[in-house]
Amino acid sequence: GGTCSTSSISRRSSVSSTSSTPQLGESSSSSSIKQPHHALPAQQRHLPKSYLRSLSRPEDTMKLSVGLATALAGVATALSSDQPADVYLLQSKQPSNSDIPSLPRQIARLILLQRLSPEGQHASWDLPESISNEKAVTYLNEFGKAPHGLFSNADSTNPSQLVVVLEGITSDDAKSLQTSLAGSGPSFRITDAPSTTANDLLLANDFPSVGVTTKNCAFDKAINPFAEHCWSGKSSVVRYDVKKDSSILVSLSENASLLKQLAANGEMETVVIAMPESSRNSQVRHWSSKPEELRRRQVEEVMTETDDHDQPAPTTPAQSTAPFVGNIERGTIRSCYDSQDACVKATGNCSGHGKCFNKYATPDGKGQSSCFACQCLGTESKSGSITHWGGRACSKVDVSVPFWLFVGFGIAMVGILTSAIGLLFSVGEEKLPGVIGAGVSKTK
Repeated sequence: GGTCSTSSISRRSSVSSTSSTPQLGESSSSSSIKQPHHALPAQQRHLPKSYLRSLSRPEDTMKLSVGLATALAGVATALSSDQPADVYLLQSKQPSNSDIPSLPRQIARLILLQRLSPEGQHASWDLPESISNEKAVTYLNEFGKAPHGLFSNADSTNPSQLVVVLEGITSDDAKSLQTSLAGSGPSFRITDAPSTTANDLLLANDFPSVGVTTKNCAFDKAINPFAEHCWSGKSSVVRYDVKKDSSILVSLSENASLLKQLAANGEMETVVIAMPESSRNSQVRHWSSKPEELRRRQVEEVMTETDDHDQPAPTTPAQSTAPFVGNIERGTIRSCYDSQDACVKATGNCSGHGKCFNKYATPDGKGQSSCFACQCLGTESKSGSITHWGGRACSKVDVSVPFWLFVGFGIAMVGILTSAIGLLFSVGEEKLPGVIGAGVSKTK
């Protein structure tokens, strides 16, 4: 009996030891299964176990941190891109309004083109939908170039116009500019500051359309209106990146008093555009509502449709009787074109009253440079009268011959009348001869 009890006790102990001893590879799973549910945090009790295991991986935590940092950087960039561009006008007349208005980029573009364009040329009228024509005219009169007198010479009275475009302006740079140029603040602000790409198109397309090209000149040369290689007539545009060359701000601060003095004397007016660093990669890709190339393409399409359908160009200009062919925008006719096709498209085939020819061509038909312009010819009507045409697009009637005939006839008539009246006065002032009183005898 003792033996049986001993063996049973040993069997029970072995069974208990076997059940209590975990097998190889089962310790972790047994511990995880037996882990009480309340041991996990409250926010992780209902999450999948695969997700809970992924949180413990360091590489996943790093990816999550990088993603959050990128998202925050994008939000910060989007918020900072709304920073406006400050525009300072150094001119003889000061704005009457003490408030700093915020202008859309389209109005700022019109102001710049109006200042840079020579007298008689006008920029295309491009306005946003949020502003009226009356308000735009008010801004142009306030911040644009002052008109010259009726009988004054524009070349001698209008001051030179300098536009300085500064890119990469930080908040500290903006404060420094305000202290140097105008303590009261900028003349106006551009709410939707365009990007660097928009600035490239403005300097490459819009400014050359009014005869002004960007010059790569040092700042001390650019502010000198007598440095001809840095100026296009009486207008100049320079562009600097402050982030690449911070000495520009120092030079501008040192010469601020000189620029103000030139503006007060009426010799040179300066426009300083401070483009913020946040606008470098802005989503605004153009200064205008429509790109310049699209507007030019639309004008050419209108000309082509008019030539093809409304009034087709005659085979020979001398037989043309149409007064005008094609829609030609004011201020877009140049004196020279690089090719004959460009001249034909821009002038509507010289309005059907002439032909495009190369003014610089030699007698053999060759030349080093090309300058295609319209050569106007006379047109004969059905009654037999010949009409002479003039202008860059041959769209104006040449009245020089009738004018000089009328003026010559008028001068001749005035001379004849003056001579006749003078002859009458000279006859009346002559003394009578003495023979008139010879037959009178004295009575006694």
